[in-house]
Amino acid sequence: MGKAPRPKTMVLAAAVAICAAAAALVVGVASFRGEARLVAECNGTELFAWPIQPGDVFELTYTHSLNQSPVTDVIEWTGADMVVVKSIFKTFGAGIPLPEDVGGSDILFVDGHYELVGMDRRMRGFYVMTQEVPDQKIVYKGQEASLLELAGSGASVYITVKRPPLPLVARFRSLGWPKEIN
Repeated sequence: MGKAPRPKTMVLAAAVAICAAAAALVVGVASFRGEARLVAECNGTELFAWPIQPGDVFELTYTHSLNQSPVTDVIEWTGADMVVVKSIFKTFGAGIPLPEDVGGSDILFVDGHYELVGMDRRMRGFYVMTQEVPDQKIVYKGQEASLLELAGSGASVYITVKRPPLPLVARFRSLGWPKEIN
């Protein structure tokens, strides 16, 4: 007959098993965040919500209000931040940044338009004030949303990427605890 396990060995084995189960739970819950969505909101109402993946690029297009030429800001979602990759425009005008305004950037002339590249401007979200001119639009994977048509003139529209909250956090929130979790 074999010896009975020692109590210290049993406690240690139980502690290791509990730690392994807790780690698996944390990894499993963290990986179950759900699908990220590119969202436009106005006054607490979602105007659109499109699935987005890290590395995806979308555009904010508008008409320059003074020189009436098109401008496109190309924005990449890294999985954590939105990064303005480049700004494309036909002519310079008020509000169009110069390389010295945006450190580390450069201007290229490509196929009849300018590209301000290398900006690396990072943000979690940004506001757009809608007007007939510039008539801002979000363009992503063949979809186009006119913020003016969705929110009306003079509206403040917030563009961001949202992820569903972790399931345990969602459960705590549904119970109203703690109030300061965002």
